[in-house]
Amino acid sequence: MTIYGTATSRRATDLQDLRAALHGLLFPARQDDILAALVARRSPSRVLWRAGQLSPERLYLSIDQVCAELESRRRPTGSGQRTSPPVQTAPAPPC
Repeated sequence: MTIYGTATSRRATDLQDLRAALHGLLFPARQDDILAALVARRSPSRVLWRAGQLSPERLYLSIDQVCAELESRRRPTGSGQRTSPPVQTAPAPPC
């Protein structure tokens, strides 16, 4: 399974965990406020990873806005396949 398959298959669970972890957080909040709250509440790294995808410039007015933005983020096209060609290396010179 690819990282993309794993990441997208856990999205619903991660968002539920994010909602639970941010319960009681005062909004409006920015990404750094959300991440700080998650760290202080010892949230799992996968939840921190999700919150790390939020825009650092945006002011979120509610947990619903946070989850809506994360839900709208989709994995890159190609079902986890490389989007760029593999790196080609030159053969080693003879000894």
